[in-house]
Amino acid sequence: EVVSAALQQVRGAKLPSKSMRHVLDQVVPSCMKAMRDVGRQSTTETIAGRQLRVEQMATELNALYTIKQLLTFSPVIREAAKNGLELHAAILDSSTGRVDMIGQHPLTADILARH
Repeated sequence: EVVSAALQQVRGAKLPSKSMRHVLDQVVPSCMKAMRDVGRQSTTETIAGRQLRVEQMATELNALYTIKQLLTFSPVIREAAKNGLELHAAILDSSTGRVDMIGQHPLTADILARH
């Protein structure tokens, strides 16, 4: 639901409360990238289908962004990752209870090497 709200913000919806804006601000970059990337792909799908793809991609990008933030800004997690801890992104479909594993951030080794 946070990704949906962030996508609405990117599309110009009315601003939510200050506390909600703080949360959405963390998700908006993933939403913008997803909208750009899906928009570049030529397809014959419906608008609803395209919106679903944008939401799915934004959710996956945000999960990977969260891993990047943890590795970049948490010395404890970064040190644990250097010593073998693996961080994997997963997405819960709240309507079915299904969890889709996204996996590790593709640039984990590079992120760790920089810090």
